[in-house]
Amino acid sequence: MVTYPATRSPVAIYLPLAIVLISNLIPLAGVLYWGWSTFVLLMLYWTETAIIAFWTLMRILIGGDFGKNIFSEITGRLFFFTFFLVHSSGFMLGHFIFLWSFFSGQTKGNPQLTEEFFRTMPVQFWDGIIVANGLLLPLAISFIGRGIAFVIEMARLPLWKRLVDEDNVGGTKPGPLVGGLYTRIIIMHLVILAGAALAQKFGSLAPLILLIAAKTFVDIWLFVKIDLKDRAAAPAN
Repeated sequence: MVTYPATRSPVAIYLPLAIVLISNLIPLAGVLYWGWSTFVLLMLYWTETAIIAFWTLMRILIGGDFGKNIFSEITGRLFFFTFFLVHSSGFMLGHFIFLWSFFSGQTKGNPQLTEEFFRTMPVQFWDGIIVANGLLLPLAISFIGRGIAFVIEMARLPLWKRLVDEDNVGGTKPGPLVGGLYTRIIIMHLVILAGAALAQKFGSLAPLILLIAAKTFVDIWLFVKIDLKDRAAAPAN
């Protein structure tokens, strides 16, 4: 019989939450002091979505319950992993092209999806946006914060014990993980796009600050609801 501790350490609960909060406050300094535009914020938030997708893929592979039929379990997880990787990659590419088309000011809503576009875009994105605007700092903090949450989740019971134990342990199956991610993406980006549209229209700092505040609130709420769910008091089996 597998047992979990009745309670979790406050550090395990609040440390990743604090790091994610800090990563959301850095854009405020970027807007106020470093001249970040609406488009820079959108690119930052798009890349943060890729970070969330990465940790979701890790949870699909080794997180949550493992059934008694190991072969079936591994096959199912590999299927979900491959499907989600392909599907989310296509979604992220389409979303990137949409953001670049309507907010970069370079294509006037009609990008030419030529070979040259796809060849030069990675360099423009990395050097011209990520590096030039110092986005590596908030992205690194976001990656570390969500990584800590993942490690804490995995530490509840080592992977090898979950593989060999006769009982399933508490956790989340791959299906709900994927559903939770897309729920997060839809809610988050509706908020972001609405705020970005206002910022583009009125051209002042106030809409950008409201955008950051709304995004931070929604991100923290979703992080608690999805990533930290049931971590404060894990059930005993």
